[in-house]
Amino acid sequence: MKVPTLQSLMRKYLLLPKKKLWIAALKMNRWPVKWWDEQVEARRKKEELRKKRIESLYPKKK
Repeated sequence: MKVPTLQSLMRKYLLLPKKKLWIAALKMNRWPVKWWDEQVEARRKKEELRKKRIESLYPKKK
């Protein structure tokens, strides 16, 4: 029977990033960060376009 290592248990239960990234981040003493996420930016852009369309269809009364 294979005994799981401490690192594999931590990755499994703490949802840590991939092993190579994690080890490199530990050596640099900081957490690996993904600064740019295409899906998040696409959602933001979609929401902005939606708000602009609504604003143009229903202008504010003064």
